[in-house]
Amino acid sequence: MSQSSLSILRPPGHGLLTISSGSGAAKKALKPYFHTTDWKNWASRVDASLKSKTPFSIIGVPSDSGGGICRGAAHGPLRIRELLYKSEKKWSSYDLGDIPCIPQLVHDSMLSYAQRIQSAKTLWGHHFKESSPASPLNILADLLEELFTERPHFRPLVLGGDHSISGAVFEAMDRVGRLQGLAVLHFDAHTDLLESRFGIEHCFGTWTSHALKKMEKPGAWVQLGIRASGKDKSHWEKVYGLKQYWSKELQKKDAKKFAAELVKHWKDLGCKHLYITNDIDGTDQGEAPSTGTAESHGLKAAWVATVIKEVSTALPLVGADLMEVAPVLGSKADAKKTLSTACKFLMALRWH
Repeated sequence: MSQSSLSILRPPGHGLLTISSGSGAAKKALKPYFHTTDWKNWASRVDASLKSKTPFSIIGVPSDSGGGICRGAAHGPLRIRELLYKSEKKWSSYDLGDIPCIPQLVHDSMLSYAQRIQSAKTLWGHHFKESSPASPLNILADLLEELFTERPHFRPLVLGGDHSISGAVFEAMDRVGRLQGLAVLHFDAHTDLLESRFGIEHCFGTWTSHALKKMEKPGAWVQLGIRASGKDKSHWEKVYGLKQYWSKELQKKDAKKFAAELVKHWKDLGCKHLYITNDIDGTDQGEAPSTGTAESHGLKAAWVATVIKEVSTALPLVGADLMEVAPVLGSKADAKKTLSTACKFLMALRWH
């Protein structure tokens, strides 16, 4: 992995490129885990972490520009880390930092050539090339592609940000052939299956439809917790071939038994490994209120954590993500509750 590629990564909490980005708060919050105030050599630290063969690598993508209801998920990656590392301190050594996110950008296809060049120059500095990406989704997809290619055992844990970010992960996995034999577990209150939204191809409401088209076996994609949709379950399953379990179907199901059913379904399809994408609004708003599109009558956090633990024990993870945690929305109590739920989900993942 070249230092020029890794140079795009910023220290944790420094990827949110706003006038008041909170870099000071990030340094204070994460100082116990990153014993330095000299961030100039961050790329070297990242390279050392990758060479140490950690079980997984954390990447923050503090962008909510692909959202569209209530923003705030750009602040999720830092606040999740702040709480997570208090109980999982060693995980800080797995942290590769943040993708730098210009808050007006989502995907380079939405930019003129001149705008992409101007923005990319500011991000890449002397490592800039004419082909350098400028938008969060493109930067993430290109970086993951290179990491997957050069490090066969690389497994990302991506912290968002809005859910459009997951589309970039699947784009990268498709480029390197990692979708073959893949099972996908997708927690969400919404289907995210629009082809476009107001003519926009890449956003929080469309990413799943595009990722599904890349899947060898769409039936290996399982959505849990759906409860807000303009179409019913039969429509989505017929059009896209995926499998859905709406929240009301799951309320009385035993988590361990249901997880066993999922694993059998995937193994019957010949799936060998697993990716988990978790929009926290799949969880009931009583336990995850600080999110842009909170919905009632959702899945209970303990139930979700049990399913995550069981399926990731049964099938090896190739990666996972957690999206739409927006700690600036609601009260301090709401943020604390949501962040606690988020960390519970992350700690339920089994990497083997």
